[in-house]
Amino acid sequence: MTGRKLIPILVAAMALGCTGAGAALHTLYAASVRTTVNAETPVAGNLYTVNLANGTATLVGAIRLAGSKSIGVTGLAADPTSGVLYGITSEKSPNSPHALVTIDPASGAAELVGDLRLIGSDIAFDSKGTLYIWLPGTSQLGTVSLSDAAVSPIGKAGPGGSPAGIAIDPNGMVYVISKGASGTLDNVDLATGALQVGPQLTGAPFSTQINSMSFSPSGLLLAVNSNGGSPANTRLVTINTATGVVATIGPLPDDTDALTFSGSGPNLAPTLSTMSPGGRVVIVVISTVLLVLAGMLVLRRK
Repeated sequence: MTGRKLIPILVAAMALGCTGAGAALHTLYAASVRTTVNAETPVAGNLYTVNLANGTATLVGAIRLAGSKSIGVTGLAADPTSGVLYGITSEKSPNSPHALVTIDPASGAAELVGDLRLIGSDIAFDSKGTLYIWLPGTSQLGTVSLSDAAVSPIGKAGPGGSPAGIAIDPNGMVYVISKGASGTLDNVDLATGALQVGPQLTGAPFSTQINSMSFSPSGLLLAVNSNGGSPANTRLVTINTATGVVATIGPLPDDTDALTFSGSGPNLAPTLSTMSPGGRVVIVVISTVLLVLAGMLVLRRK
């Protein structure tokens, strides 16, 4: 078969490979937390999808419980074992404060799991499906039961601190920023709960807060940087885990307070690691065939 006749076959195979890869790809979601415009008018937090290239947010919908009850979400995380999107509500949420909820990524509709009974500022899953939460009241990491929202703090309670973002990398390393955007990027010892001080943060647009963090499928640490105002101006930023350097991607909607990747929605650009096994096989086969064809063309020219 000639090289020219192989071209349409390769194109078709690549299309099939990309289709197979699509189900495993991820979308960046963000959520806003708001209390009230005034005493009589509660405002729901909103769910957004976010373009990683420039931070542009697209509204999915208001986050509401059954009966159109508005809630403000301060942490998001997607369970890697089930794909379910979870959120925690702010202590100032107009309904079901400091609660664990599930959220429909297509509409923003939420369902109550249970009362956390403690205030959390951010959540993150590890690769095994364990949900972790940061407890600013005692500056502790904890785990959360997905069945009843019961929180189990890890280690000794410390002094209260500011809201903090947490994220867990593919190797299970827990990162936390508990002293604001001018503090340090620390790690948490899961056995003792102790903080291991990391690099000093530099370059954040606002020195006030890092509200939420999430690792991209490729290992990029993303965060929501806030000025802590009312409403709060926020920016989507990246954080270099080795140096602590913060770089701005773009503005987010006011009062954005939560961030996570989920594999349940529209897709970003694929990488080999995020493709399905079938998709990876197709890409490897295509690459091999193209190399063989290139070698044949070189030999013919000689």
